[in-house]
Amino acid sequence: MRPWIGKFIGGIGVVHTLFGLLGFRGQLAMWLGEGLWNTVNGQAEREFPFWFLSFGILAIIFGLFVDWVERHFGELPRFLGWSFLGLTVAVVVIMPISGGWLMFAPAVGAIRRASRSRSGSERGRAGV
Repeated sequence: MRPWIGKFIGGIGVVHTLFGLLGFRGQLAMWLGEGLWNTVNGQAEREFPFWFLSFGILAIIFGLFVDWVERHFGELPRFLGWSFLGLTVAVVVIMPISGGWLMFAPAVGAIRRASRSRSGSERGRAGV
């Protein structure tokens, strides 16, 4: 199977980060103008862009890691897909009008890939 799950997650992170950099450039300019140190804390109009960008960067890092695992081991642990699905459901329930829906594809893909690799290894052990 071709590794795609990590690339998909990383792609979500890239789009999220680019959208954040462009959409919040005014807030970013204020942060930079004030020297960054403690320019966000306690200010909702600044906290949202911070967490928006933080998620994007974390999604890129997570995507790179998942891609590395896929390429080196060929399979993902089952808990990863189920955990990612749980997070996706929470995001979509709390913020249904968001890009959270995009995370269903890699979450379900990770679950299916783990199920397939597990059933394949069980058949191999049974001598089938």
